Amino acid sequence: MGSRLIGYGSYLPERIMTNQDFERIMDTSDEWIVQRTGMRERHFARDDETVTDMATVAATRALENAGLTIDDIDLVIVATTTPELDFPSVGVQVLGRLGASSNLPAFDVRGACTGYIYALHCARAFFTAGIHRRIMIIGAEKMTRFIDWSDRSTAVLFGDGAGALIFEHSTSSYSGIIDTVVMADGREFDILHGTPDHHIVMTGPETYRRAVQHMPAAAQYIMEHAGIPAENVDWIIPHQANLRIIQSGAERLGFPLEKILITVDKHANTSGASGVLALAYAFDNDIIKRGQLILYPAFGSGLTWGAALIRV
Repeated sequence: MGSRLIGYGSYLPERIMTNQDFERIMDTSDEWIVQRTGMRERHFARDDETVTDMATVAATRALENAGLTIDDIDLVIVATTTPELDFPSVGVQVLGRLGASSNLPAFDVRGACTGYIYALHCARAFFTAGIHRRIMIIGAEKMTRFIDWSDRSTAVLFGDGAGALIFEHSTSSYSGIIDTVVMADGREFDILHGTPDHHIVMTGPETYRRAVQHMPAAAQYIMEHAGIPAENVDWIIPHQANLRIIQSGAERLGFPLEKILITVDKHANTSGASGVLALAYAFDNDIIKRGQLILYPAFGSGLTWGAALIRV
């Protein structure tokens, strides 16, 4: 049993933090940030705005886009690394906010920046097994909770937001979530991780080196595994971590930049929400068309990495 994409939605907080705003509060410049990251602005949630708040808005918009209610869904998977509460899961909280009455299950996946790929991996397995027939995947992050304002090398990198996708079962194995692959190497934990006091520790050069190695490798692997040649892929939506990483990965794969969707300049790194937000942006701006084949590669803390192939 396959799947097909039937709805999407997204949410970005109203506050926009530009590079010029950072210039006023720390020793940095727009030129320095753009040259090293490609980022120009990012959205910051309000202090009283939670991951669940953002996830609920994105979910509501996805349901409206699909013409459904929450009780038409039979599983919710949320990719997040920044929940305000240890329990219950953000997924369960979203069910409560939306007034779900059908006792559908919900759970969170913590795969850092690869989280939405892990969520897609889970959904594909459930569809393949015939266990669930309509699944909502949400990526939601409040990365600004982890900003260390004394560290200019990481403070400028992150933004907040949420996106949601709804898939339903299909008899075609060449639509929806076609294939996924996820990997992890806990031995390299020290390269990129969070701290108990909610700060981000990152060894920049090593993170860059692993990202430009693992994301193209995952992309190449999944195309070979699915039997889909590169020329059949319409768009690559890489994890939006850094423009230099995206450009280096595209060069390794031999993909022209015209086929790479880039939103890092507008959203910065939104971790587990990155890929879903980028797809929603592409739909809203008529960049990606229905029926096109999308390749999602991602890399994140853990270390985790992976890729997904989706026909939208």
